[in-house]
Formats: sequence, C-alpha cells, structure tokens
Amino acid sequence: MNKEWVDTAISTLLRVGVISSVTVIAIGLVMTFVHHPEYVTSAQSLHELTEARAQYPNHVLGVIDGVRELRGQAIVMAGLLLLIATPIARVAFSVIAFIVERDRVYVCITILVLALLLASLAAGAA
Repeated sequence: MNKEWVDTAISTLLRVGVISSVTVIAIGLVMTFVHHPEYVTSAQSLHELTEARAQYPNHVLGVIDGVRELRGQAIVMAGLLLLIATPIARVAFSVIAFIVERDRVYVCITILVLALLLASLAAGAA
C-alpha cells in the first residue's frame, strides 16, 4: 500500500490545525479590541489586559461560555486550545494510519504515546 497518503494527510492535518488556530486567535484579538477600544488608546487599560493577574478563562467550559458570549479573550483561548489539540490529533490519526497499514507494533507504540499525551493533559488540567 502506498504510504505517501499518510504523509500527505498528516501534513495537511498539521497545516490546517495551525492555520485554524492562528485564525481563531486573530479573530479573538480583533474581538477584544472591538469590545474594548480603550486598550488602543490607554496604556493603563492595555497593561490591565496583559498583566499576569488578569482573569482569563482557565477551563474548557469557561472558554466555551466565553466564545458563546463572543468575548475576545475566550476566543483567543479557544485558538490556543486548538493549537494544543493539533499535535494530539496528529498522534490519534497516526494510530488510525497504522491500523490501516496493519503495523501492530507501531499501533501499540502510538496508542501508548497517545495515552501519555492525554494523561499529561488531564494531569495538567487537575
């Protein structure tokens, strides 16, 4: 079986994931400045937005609620989550590709890598 399709599919997945996340982040930035034009004219307001103690959605449900409300900061966070999900999706796709190719050793290894990625993601969220 031709293995070029795997390389093409993976590169497309990564490219689409990165371009999508950058687009979502840019939309979130635009929405932030549309809703808060004072960030452009006031150094103090902009500092409040960018300081480390600023409140951003810090869990998935908060991001989803913020996106529904069209809050720019939540949209930026959604773009960042999409960026994080892109390589995880690549590993998940690799599992499927190795199953199609009937390569049992790499299926097992890639499932282990995917499990470690998901476990570390879950541990980081806790």
